[in-house]
Amino acid sequence: MIDAVKLLGSLLQQGATPSAQDRLRGAVQRGAGGPLGQAGGDLPRMLAGLFGQGSGGRGFGEMLESATEMAKRAAQSPAEEVRRNNPAAIGGLGALAGALLGGGRGAVGGGMLAVLGSLAYAALQEQGAKAAPPAYADAAAVQRKAMLLLRAMIQAAKADGQIDEREMQRIMGKLAEAGESDEARQIVLQEMNRPVDTEALAREAQDQQEAAELYAASLTAIEIDSVAERDYLARLATALELPPEVRRPIHEALGVSV
Repeated sequence: MIDAVKLLGSLLQQGATPSAQDRLRGAVQRGAGGPLGQAGGDLPRMLAGLFGQGSGGRGFGEMLESATEMAKRAAQSPAEEVRRNNPAAIGGLGALAGALLGGGRGAVGGGMLAVLGSLAYAALQEQGAKAAPPAYADAAAVQRKAMLLLRAMIQAAKADGQIDEREMQRIMGKLAEAGESDEARQIVLQEMNRPVDTEALAREAQDQQEAAELYAASLTAIEIDSVAERDYLARLATALELPPEVRRPIHEALGVSV
């Protein structure tokens, strides 16, 4: 049986989804006083607060390190960190981020997931939507979450058509470099070749928090430069039952126009 947490970490760590790091970097920097923060609104301020900065003077690496430390603390003392309002513990991806970091699978993947989960949580909170702090997940739940995010990001990446052979080979090469097994690489290949099905993916979301996480994760893995990709996101949002009021701040934070 494959380790879905390790596999997702390898994809994120090796840069197999190029848009992911760029958009999450943008979300943090906008929240730290960039153009979106200057335009007003609560979500950028909340993101800036996540990393304890008001001036925007820190680099992305340092910001990511802050998210990493938050996720580590959330993994070690989840109940205490929820009481302290640690966004990495409150955000639904905190357990997964902690599992990545705890397994020595790279600060990039763990930090990115901490940011992503906090972003989805903040978007729901800003709109007064339901986003209760989740119970800390057990190992099986973390594995399930990792596989679900993996599927969401791969499906989004092929929204404008099947991933071409050259891109498949690039991703397979990255996974091989990361030491992923033949079985793990085969799972990814199967997901790449599977038909796009937004409704099936949406049915896997257990609550609105997870729906927002899947949508945000999909946005990091898609270029949004074609009608097909925009249509895909619209279908996904409908299937996830995410209203425009929740999607809009996620779009703004990630710097995308849909």
